[in-house]
Amino acid sequence: MKNFVKLIQQAHAERFSVVMNRIKSQQIPVAFLSVAPIAQAVVTANSLRDQGLNISLLIVADNTPPPADLDFNVVHMTDAAKFYPQPEYVFVFTADSDARLAIKYFPASKVLSLYAGDTDNTYETFMAHLDDLREVYASLTDEESKKVFRGYWLANITAQSKHLVFANTPHYICAGFIPAAGAVVVDGGLCDGGTALRFKQMGCEVYGFEPDHANYEISRKVGAENNFVVENFGLGSYKHETNFTHCENPGASRVDINGTETVKITTLDSYVREKNLPRVDFLKLDVEGAELDVLRGAATTIARFKPILALSAYHKLDDLWTLMNFVKSIRPDYEFALRQFAISREDGAYHFGDDTEKNLDMMGLRPMITSLGECVLFAR
Repeated sequence: MKNFVKLIQQAHAERFSVVMNRIKSQQIPVAFLSVAPIAQAVVTANSLRDQGLNISLLIVADNTPPPADLDFNVVHMTDAAKFYPQPEYVFVFTADSDARLAIKYFPASKVLSLYAGDTDNTYETFMAHLDDLREVYASLTDEESKKVFRGYWLANITAQSKHLVFANTPHYICAGFIPAAGAVVVDGGLCDGGTALRFKQMGCEVYGFEPDHANYEISRKVGAENNFVVENFGLGSYKHETNFTHCENPGASRVDINGTETVKITTLDSYVREKNLPRVDFLKLDVEGAELDVLRGAATTIARFKPILALSAYHKLDDLWTLMNFVKSIRPDYEFALRQFAISREDGAYHFGDDTEKNLDMMGLRPMITSLGECVLFAR
């Protein structure tokens, strides 16, 4: 557990608010990197200055003409990397392309994402649940999972995405936890049907669930064209109707008591019984924080068939231990792994514009979308 102790020490020393306070109080010169239009980048840089940051360098895309008459340097990315000292800190908007470029061009710098969520709350939750997290860490079967665990928590506490350890496989695919051809797969949270299609192409029999009406229409067409089942209701702990919010980002649509839509919910146990499914071999869940609720309604199925599980474990800070503990309470003989995924167009086309891959390729980046989330707990 030496590396777990080191994780605690590093999280304490590098948490975002502590670093920010030091940067501001000591007026440490920092850089801001942005691939946004230059006018927007300048406005943001000036706003950061107003908040107390000593922005000494604004780094912009190579094809952007730097404006004149600014009281800080505006330089192109490759020029900054070649001719300027590596800044101690580089600020970016998100953990996606800006952060990936900053890490690529300034490997010695600490790259801080401005929109990394409530890092103080993440740190406090982490410290308050060390016993739970230590048990999760000890239950992970391979060293790669432990690296992912450490990277996930460090990135979300420090706002430094360089700590993340991404899998080199498609979403929900982890060696040793892959459904075989002919397996019965349940996909909870279809969204646009991309993940279900991947399982179908692997030779699996797929049953997908999508309560969002707009997403259902998209995934229904994919299912009809590729011969897998798509149901227009969600999974939960009991049968009922509930309010639902459809979001502009289709992957964020969710059950919400203040939602304006009404959707139907059933349990996986009921569905398996009513449809006379002979077994369930693989259960994937990405249901915007309702994963534990779905597992409660699938307890009999899990106890009976012991399917491989692929559970999104990043929507709530307690997901890692609450999901693992519940699965253990049903079947103590499960083994666990953890993976962090980048998103491809196949995984979520709604993340991509028409030119996203082209633009990423021009910047020398893989055609993937990265974030501080997308952490998946596997069980077998």
